[in-house]
Amino acid sequence: MVMGKKLGFGVLLCFAGLTVLAAPPADQEKLASANTGFAFDLLKQITREQPGTNVFISPFSVSTVLQMVGNGAAGDTKAEMQRVLKTTGLPAETLNAAGNDLNQSLNSQTNVILNLANAIWYQEGVRLKPGFVSDNQNFFTAKLAGVDFTKPESAQTINDWADTSTRGKIKEVVQWPFAPNTRVILANGIYFKGKWDRPFDKQTTKDRAFNVLPGGTPKQVPTMWQRGHFNYQQGDGFQAARLPYAGKRLQMYLFLPDTNSSPTKLLADLNADTWRDKILPKFEDKQGVLALPRFKLDYDVILNDPLKALGMRQAFAVDADFSAMANEPLFVSEVKQKSFVEVNEEGTEAAAVTTVTMSNSAMPAPQKVFKMIVDRPFVFVIGDDSTKSILFTGVIYDPAGQGN
Repeated sequence: MVMGKKLGFGVLLCFAGLTVLAAPPADQEKLASANTGFAFDLLKQITREQPGTNVFISPFSVSTVLQMVGNGAAGDTKAEMQRVLKTTGLPAETLNAAGNDLNQSLNSQTNVILNLANAIWYQEGVRLKPGFVSDNQNFFTAKLAGVDFTKPESAQTINDWADTSTRGKIKEVVQWPFAPNTRVILANGIYFKGKWDRPFDKQTTKDRAFNVLPGGTPKQVPTMWQRGHFNYQQGDGFQAARLPYAGKRLQMYLFLPDTNSSPTKLLADLNADTWRDKILPKFEDKQGVLALPRFKLDYDVILNDPLKALGMRQAFAVDADFSAMANEPLFVSEVKQKSFVEVNEEGTEAAAVTTVTMSNSAMPAPQKVFKMIVDRPFVFVIGDDSTKSILFTGVIYDPAGQGN
């Protein structure tokens, strides 16, 4: 049971008369800086683990859901999560208030579509701590629902939420059956659709060679062109342009490493301080030509290893301390994100859903799920279970062979 009246999925629990106070601007700036630092740390770690491959993540989605999880952490587990998220020194009430203000500000966009959503599903019968519930509902507007993870409807409920929260771009974030010790799943969904402030002319889009890797065979890709004034800078080892979306509040920042550099080298120098002090201030109005490939990408990643590499290890250990979430022993068994992005002449559409699965560490470890892919010659038997008689048997070398 959970404090307050339990409502059905998709209905927000409200606490009458409770006012969420706004955080001072300085606290909002600290949280934004922390999120930026974590964003670059996470991107660098993923690209280290997946060199030379397309990567697209929403670090904001990851940090948001992990801050929700952090409301249920205690002791060394909480301290370690704060170090990785770079929120050390921000008390829980300060962090929650700053997060609430940041989400409200982002959700107030009018020239673009930007939707943020949070949710918590818990195994029916699990007693979530009232403080954990109220903090995540009041500051993160998290929707709450009790489900039965042993039934397939629970996965459908979560996937329906993801589908709705991302305008149909992320349809399946979980798969049933769940591990038998699954107790809580927290999720953040983010959806963005924005038109360029100055769209690209489709008639100028032409195929152009794109050098995939040094020494690799170039690929012909549809490339958009635009001439005019841009926010631009020539940095140390890179060029950068800033493309505003309608309303000019949200921007796309494009970074092109020099031919003797690489994305890895470029990322190595990026962190919250360099972003704030060395990158953002140096954009200037310049006249020029910009060519940008059209692209579309579906991406998914398990974040357990990247987060452990960044120092968040205790949360994944069976002796993790999530005593502020529930009385039973819980640990993070999986952090996963699925994302989508499409960039074309009109603008950008992007979405991501991040899920964190909390499991009961006191239960036996779930058995490994096997995969049997029958894609080669096989034997089969038709038998009678009662008499243990084999009625038919055979070997199939070519399923499309004789008799078809």
